[in-house]
Amino acid sequence: MVAKGFWAGLTLCALGAGCSAEQAGAGPGNEHETEAAQSADALSSNALTKQQASIVLRLIDDICGDSWCEGDHNFHFDQIQCQKACDSARAGTCQLTFRVFPYDSDLEAGPTFVRTCKTPGFTGFSALVDTAPNGYQSLHWGYYDALTACISEVESKLPPI
Repeated sequence: MVAKGFWAGLTLCALGAGCSAEQAGAGPGNEHETEAAQSADALSSNALTKQQASIVLRLIDDICGDSWCEGDHNFHFDQIQCQKACDSARAGTCQLTFRVFPYDSDLEAGPTFVRTCKTPGFTGFSALVDTAPNGYQSLHWGYYDALTACISEVESKLPPI
């Protein structure tokens, strides 16, 4: 009975908790999967609702002016996706996709550089956002620190402007 429960739980995790085929062990033979199909899988497995993702992106943008955005580059935060942990061997993670561009250029005209920051261990809204009893929301300091480290590394690898 334990084995049956284990496999049922693993199947439920793979199907319902956002573990993509790539994470669940897809290997050779799946090369025909299109980028659009992979993107659709990623969107459907997001542990954040659209409203939660929007709040996180807004909070990141709000704090940006007081931190990373004071440097040589401007930022536009496009998307955040989080996946819950599938099992004890695979920690959950969030991935922030953003564009970096010089202050004297236009976001649409460029040059812009699309980059991502992956933050393991942050798997859902409550790991990203602190909500005070009065309803005030701010980025969780642990997530802020993880983003700061990642964005600093991203900036250090950008071509000179």
